[in-house]
Amino acid sequence: MKKRLLFAVLIICTVAANAQGVEKKMGTSASASQIYFEAGGSAVIYSLNFDSRFKKQENGLGFRIGLGGAGGSGSGYFAIPAQINYLLGENGKYLELGAGGTYINVHGNDFLFDDQSTMVANLVVGFRSQPFAKKGLTWRIAFTPFIDGGAGFQPYAGASIGFRF
Repeated sequence: MKKRLLFAVLIICTVAANAQGVEKKMGTSASASQIYFEAGGSAVIYSLNFDSRFKKQENGLGFRIGLGGAGGSGSGYFAIPAQINYLLGENGKYLELGAGGTYINVHGNDFLFDDQSTMVANLVVGFRSQPFAKKGLTWRIAFTPFIDGGAGFQPYAGASIGFRF
């Protein structure tokens, strides 16, 4: 019985040490924050976004908030996408998974929606490339569908380019 208990404790300690090693490998003293321009995506037309991790590490749980808008000829469009996201991967190459909402306000009928103000749910499944533990150019491509109570599931996509600081 004592041998089994000792063996179980050794296994648990080994697994815990390996898990801490992976976490430490992805940790960094640098900020993993970035600002990027997105065409399409969660703001429908385009947006300027801020993205960051909740901890000082390259991957893991984070958030994104943005502003998008356009106007002309008495029509206008304004959007605020916000998401919680999770980055899986390492060394600057990540699978991005996320969910959130986009506030959309449209005036006129030159855009995707007629006069209205609405909130729609959004998802993201994409690939992100960013410098590992340093400043530099970032880019991402993503499938970004909307889920709207009236229209249901609406497939959409986006591409981004930005700068990690």
